[in-house]
Amino acid sequence: MTQPPHKPHNPHDRFFRSAMENRSVALDFMRYYLPEPVFQALDTDSLILQHDSYIDTELAESLSDLVYHCQLAGEEACISILIEHQSRPDAFMPVRIGHYLFSLLTKQLKQRQPHSTATESTPPLMAPTKKVPRRLLTPVYALVFYHGQTSPYPYSLHLADCFNDPLQLMTELFQRPIALIDINQLPDDQLKQQQWIGIVARALKHIRAADISPYLLDLLQDCEGLDDHSNQWLDFIRTLLHYAIGTGNVIDLEQLVESSQQLPQPIGDTFMTIAEQLEARGIEKGKAQGITLGEARGLELGRYEAQKATALNMLKESLPVDLITKITGLSQLEVEVLQQGLQH
Repeated sequence: MTQPPHKPHNPHDRFFRSAMENRSVALDFMRYYLPEPVFQALDTDSLILQHDSYIDTELAESLSDLVYHCQLAGEEACISILIEHQSRPDAFMPVRIGHYLFSLLTKQLKQRQPHSTATESTPPLMAPTKKVPRRLLTPVYALVFYHGQTSPYPYSLHLADCFNDPLQLMTELFQRPIALIDINQLPDDQLKQQQWIGIVARALKHIRAADISPYLLDLLQDCEGLDDHSNQWLDFIRTLLHYAIGTGNVIDLEQLVESSQQLPQPIGDTFMTIAEQLEARGIEKGKAQGITLGEARGLELGRYEAQKATALNMLKESLPVDLITKITGLSQLEVEVLQQGLQH
């Protein structure tokens, strides 16, 4: 084993969503990142993750709609948690969050059944003397969990600052900024104190490192103190391993596997199982593309080199670039770079 397999699409979003489905991670997130008065008022035993999506197709490309329902101060409350997983920040993020929030509130309205204003004792065709109190909407709290490469977050989080507004009409209307946690600005020592969500945050923070291996080993060591080896705990470790190895840069997978043998059990065994699964997946991918194991030199490196070799042969035959990208899976830019190399 030398290199991890092909990196998945939108891996940061999938990792965060999967981790936040773990109740311990979700509770840690709220404990450390919600305003303390809000968290203290929560009845955490009533916390439920809603699986409905509240975001339209366009927003879903950049936001992860994680919505939890919970009892708040004796009343049902809806807590909305979002993650920004684009590599570049958005100057109009407050507008998009506002769109999200009102989509959620509109969903609440649509789900409500009309209430009759009559009582059982009201005679037909006779209006009641008192109106039944209207049922108010569930409150919402939104928070952006940001891990883009540009840090600290460079734009204002006030919705009013998205407008050219010399009369300050929107400033009066929108007073409070969007809550945003920039994990790149939080030191690892602080994140280490946050247990479950701290491990998630550090994985997201360091996923673009030149080599994820030392960070991953440190995260796995910290996983040992989280739980008493429950199924939920093992699922969390599997999710972390799939994300870190499948998305991060691993310079020497063989060395990483060797180092994993020093991990406490069953973390080390879980690591070996995931590594073998990823290796097998990469080999099967190579076979499907007509690549021998020797040519592939393992996983991703061999697959990519074989793709380039195929593309070069096709370029020499003067085949169109769009056809080459379709057959090899390389991007148009990668094929054009190879084409320029042949011309020199």
